[in-house]
Amino acid sequence: MSVSRQTTNGYEFEQMRPSAASDAPLHKVWRRYENSSLPLSLKWSLSIAALIVTTMGLLGSYLIQQQEASYRGQFDRFSEVIVDQFVRISGEPLMAGDALSLQVLLQRHVQSHLILGAALHDAKGTRVVEQGVVAPGSVAARFDATGIVSWDWENAGHAAVSYVSPVLYQDVVAGYLLVSIDRSPLERDLHNTFQLLMISTALMMLAGILLASALAHRLSRPIEHLARAGEVLGAQRPLGLDERRDEIGQVLQTFQHLADGYQRMDEAEAALSRYVSPQVAQQVLAGEAGLSPGGESVVGSVLFCDIVGFTELSESRDPVEVAALLNDYFGYFAMAAESCGGTVDKFIGDCIMVVFGVPHADPHHAVHAMTCGMLIQHLARRINELRVERELATVMFRIGISSGPMLAGNLGSSERMQYTVVGDTVNVAARLCGVAEPGGVLLTGSMMPSGHPGRPDHYRRLGPATLRGRKQTVELVAMDVQAVARDEDADRLIGRILPSVNQ
Repeated sequence: MSVSRQTTNGYEFEQMRPSAASDAPLHKVWRRYENSSLPLSLKWSLSIAALIVTTMGLLGSYLIQQQEASYRGQFDRFSEVIVDQFVRISGEPLMAGDALSLQVLLQRHVQSHLILGAALHDAKGTRVVEQGVVAPGSVAARFDATGIVSWDWENAGHAAVSYVSPVLYQDVVAGYLLVSIDRSPLERDLHNTFQLLMISTALMMLAGILLASALAHRLSRPIEHLARAGEVLGAQRPLGLDERRDEIGQVLQTFQHLADGYQRMDEAEAALSRYVSPQVAQQVLAGEAGLSPGGESVVGSVLFCDIVGFTELSESRDPVEVAALLNDYFGYFAMAAESCGGTVDKFIGDCIMVVFGVPHADPHHAVHAMTCGMLIQHLARRINELRVERELATVMFRIGISSGPMLAGNLGSSERMQYTVVGDTVNVAARLCGVAEPGGVLLTGSMMPSGHPGRPDHYRRLGPATLRGRKQTVELVAMDVQAVARDEDADRLIGRILPSVNQ
């Protein structure tokens, strides 16, 4: 069971309902952005700019990778040419064991600023001569008679690439050549190229963003005109129809007719909602409730709540005071009912009737009805505490709840109708309300299998009972209101409306 917020008459309630599977995070972020109040031109600018930035970013990354691969390929080819020259001229003296000639050869070639060092090994891997910087670690493990082997390395003062190649003399492996090439020039070139590509990509992104902003503003300008016209309609200010005689003026004229119709409908719905529930008012105005007596069979729940000892209270007090007392309690009870997905069907003197699953179907109507009963009793107890502090009269309530099939629709005559529910389920709820304990919630046992708020041991089965006017018995269950309120943290659920009770 999850809790959702619902605002009613300026107060915010938390509605309990079954949890739904959460959407993917990216989808939720996109939906929030798409439904945000940002101007359309800004949304289009951001979307087009994001597309341009993504495209240019991918293209820049690809170009950088290709350039890096190209530079490294050229570096390797250049280095292999140097190694091949070494191999060609060092084969004969290495086979002859002429260390002096080899030493002179290495000294002459290592004088190049790109060659950090070189070494020659005999066929057994023993180092014969070396000159300059030698690659750290064991080199013999990299000897391969079939081709050149290379690897990168760094130490405190150098960053280089070393190459090992077999030295052949008349198709015989005379030894191995190790050459270390300085890769600092390669890294400098790559760094400069990277900076150039980054600057070029950034400039292209900036140009694309500016063009996207201008294009989005240009495309959204007619829509912005219509949006401004809608704002003028909402503020009930004149549209300035005489100022435009083109197509936009024709659209504004249509807006004016629509605004007049919607304003009349809003006024009618606001007036009708004071006498029937907002859901029923919307259905009546939309023509969905029908214009003739009749109804349809539905499955839902009904809650009756009335005041204990109302007759004696009315006898000893002024009618104006009694009406103020009823309004004080029932106003917040109606808000609690709406927060649980219920619809206030009617007020009958000291009784309030709430239906669940009507007029809109609710598969969890029984759970919502029981939750509403617990909230009403817990709210009544808190209101009583506040009324005692004001030295005002307090009352207690009893609640009866029943679930099952009923008829929902228009009842009465063709001249005067009322949208309500009738049936045995309604009668049972009314009878349970009459026999419930003060401050208690009494419900039928058939509601328990469909779920309930709180722990199962906080419901006490009273066994079958015969209700007035019915032949068949009804299994009764009494709710431990305070225990269920603690289970569901009722103080948090009603905490947002309690400050309004103090006013």
